Amino acid sequence: MDLGLKGKRALVTGGSKGIGLAIAELFAAEGADVAICARNADQVANVVKGLAATGVKSWGKAIDVADPAALKGWIDGAAGDRCA
Repeated sequence: MDLGLKGKRALVTGGSKGIGLAIAELFAAEGADVAICARNADQVANVVKGLAATGVKSWGKAIDVADPAALKGWIDGAAGDRCA
């Protein structure tokens, strides 16, 4: 399926497992650069490597989305050069 996402950026919270991981993988398969966050740093790092292996740019950070400052930092990082 071609959703026209090539070259776009996608942000996925809870992207290290379950539905969030499936969503991140779908975005990557469609050609979107993907930023993920989750609470476990090791899981985030493993997913970021897997997404990058598909040929898209990927970035991730271990944060708790209930922390507004951490969430803003992750969004800012994804919007910046880290996932560009």
